[in-house]
This record gives sequence, C-alpha cells and structure tokens, in this order.
Amino acid sequence: MIKTGSLANYTNSIFDMTISADSPHSGFEVSLMETGAFYSPNLITFSGREGYLFDKDGNFFGGYESGVPFNIQVHYDYDNSTFSYYHQDNLVANGLSITGVDSQGATDGAVNFVKFTKHANSNMTVSATGIVQDSLAKHGTSQVDSRITSTMDVATNGSMLTSFTDPNGTLEGGGFNASRSTDFWAKDIDFTSVSVWNNRGYDTPADFRKRGATAITKRHIIMAKHFKLSASDVVYFVDPDGTWVSRTVSAIADHGSADITVGVLNADLPDNISFAKVLPSNVNDFLKMNSVGAIDQYYRPIVVGFDFEKKLTLMVLTYMLSSSNNSTYIATPASIPDPYDNLGEALIAGDSGNPVFIIIGGEAVLITSYKTTTNGPSYAGYISAINTLIGSADSSAGVSTGFTLTEFDLGSFDFQVF
Repeated sequence: MIKTGSLANYTNSIFDMTISADSPHSGFEVSLMETGAFYSPNLITFSGREGYLFDKDGNFFGGYESGVPFNIQVHYDYDNSTFSYYHQDNLVANGLSITGVDSQGATDGAVNFVKFTKHANSNMTVSATGIVQDSLAKHGTSQVDSRITSTMDVATNGSMLTSFTDPNGTLEGGGFNASRSTDFWAKDIDFTSVSVWNNRGYDTPADFRKRGATAITKRHIIMAKHFKLSASDVVYFVDPDGTWVSRTVSAIADHGSADITVGVLNADLPDNISFAKVLPSNVNDFLKMNSVGAIDQYYRPIVVGFDFEKKLTLMVLTYMLSSSNNSTYIATPASIPDPYDNLGEALIAGDSGNPVFIIIGGEAVLITSYKTTTNGPSYAGYISAINTLIGSADSSAGVSTGFTLTEFDLGSFDFQVF
C-alpha cells in the first residue's frame, strides 16, 4: 500500500521522520519528492528490508524491529543540492547528492511531497521545518502546467487567432481581422501587447503577419532591428473581444549594436490593449546558475513565444541574461521534454521580432524577441538603453511622451534567491 502526503515547497529544511514497520521481512520505502503536473522524481529515499535499513545509494546504516518506532532525520541543504541524515540522533552521512531529478520539466528540487510504501500496519509520521519558497523556474513552469494537458498540440491549441491564414499579398486578405480562438491553450492570459499584422510584411507575395512587434508602453513597440518596421508603417493589435486596433509608426530608433529597435506610435493604444512589462536587471538572482553562467539543467523554466502565425509555443529557457546580454532558448520539439514538446515548434524565417515571455502570476512578462532560432537580446540587460531609445524615437517624432519601460516586481512573489 502507498500512502502519500503533500508538503509546501521546502528548500533549506529539516525532515523528521518516525517509522514503525509492521513486519521486518515485508519491508518499506519512504521518499521525499518533488512533484509537478508532468514529473514526480524521488529526491531522497530510504528503505527497509528484512530488518536492515538502507539509504538512497543502497548503503546499510542500521536495523529495525517489528513494531518498534525508529527515527530518521534529514537535513536538506537545498542551495547545494545535498543532504545529511541522522539515525536515532546519530549522524550517519553528510553532503550526499540528491537523486531522481530528471529532465521532465523544470524540477528545482524543492520537496513538496512524501510517499510511504508500507505493508500491513506499518506507519510513519513526518514533520518539516525550514524555508518554504517557490522558485522562479518552477513557478513559470507551473503556470504553463496549469493550462495545458498532455493531449494538447500546436495544430489544435497553439493558435491565438482562428483562420489566421496567409494573405497571399493582399493587404486586407487572408487572416486580416481574424477572431480569437476558443481552443487557444493560453486564452486566459493577456497577450494584447503582441502585434498581429502590419502593412509592410515580408516575402513575395508579401505576408503581412511577418515582422513581429510588442507594445512596451501605451505608445511604444519593440522589434528586432534586423526585421523591423519603419516610420509610416501601420501595425495592428487585437483587443480582448477580438476587435483589431491599428496605429501608425511615427518614428523609430535603433540600438547601436544589439538587435533592438523601438518605435513610437502616432497615438496611445486604447486601455484594452496592454503593454508588456519586462524583467528587472537582477533577474539572474532568482535563477540557479551553473559554473558557466547558464541556468542549471534541472532548474530551467518552460517559457512561451509566438511565431508569425501567432501560435504560442513552448520552449526551454537556458539563459535568462547571459554575459553578452542575450537570452537563449531551446525551441526544437525533439529537445523539449514530454509533454511540452507537443506544444513546441521549430522557429523559421519570418518569426524574427516576435516575443518570448515567462508567465508569472498569470501575467506574460517579456524576456526578449527572436533574433535567431536560439537567442535574442535579453531586455533585462538593456533597460536603460531601451529607455534611451524611447526618448530618441519620441524626439524624432517631435513628441515627448515621458514613457519608460515598466519592470516586473519579482520581489513581490518572494521567490528563492540563489
């Protein structure tokens, strides 16, 4: 028989377990785990067989008798992914590595579940003390988990808009004025900041869904410099009710080296079109990094990004803010863990400039826009520069909006700091 119990997200903590085995011969197993919608790894495991006790590496460390309670205490050093354990108040082992963390999603190693495999009248109690904190990586992934199922796929559930087809060179043809899709997996999240159409387009015949842009204030959009819109171009957004809203680009300003262009619009966007907040410059403090500065393999969040057809696909974030101020991501489905790969899609020419977000508290927070199929400039590293570009675009247009980027307040979520 298996008995389970939920815990909070325990990081640096102590787990005090008292176990009574009904029959030494039948044995038992107890595991401290991290569970999510699509993963459930054992982090720390102890077992008993024929009166002998074993740790997660199979090392013998003591014995037990039928019906006689004994104690195992685990001290979990979450920051270093190690633990020590005591048997009957005696230290047995120190600095052991946790096990079971795998690539099935963003598993950050916080203990939130206990499983006891028992026989007959065996029983156990567990008390936990220590720090309870969510991580940014796990939170972002759980925001996706709560909205998808293992049977969803890109073709059925990826599109934000319905009948959003290739216009085949006709400016107001094809998918123009397409309505919102009720099958869209993220339909409860506000993505009105994402542009869906423009009158410049790309290719021959022109596809006016191409050349992505995202509103970053009520008057400004951000784009990939190598695939930008220009002054006098018209850009379109879709309000929550499915009504399309257009604005004209009055002027643009290019970053000197990064793939960033900011455009100022001829008028403020209406109140029902939101602008995207960006992550703060200290965002890496909330991510567990490895020795080369990448997000540790088992702490990588699932993030989301639009293609030019306005399909919202899933990706694995590998750098949030690299030493070169880039964000990098894995978009190829074959390299994305199941079941997130069902909503993954390889990026192609024409997707450039479309945004990548992490979902925090139900809000889409802007990370970058596609420069290549694997990276884009991390806006958290360019906050001051982007604000300067906003001012430059305003000056070229002969306006003074006074707008600047809005940074998302990560501190309000009490995320784990690494």
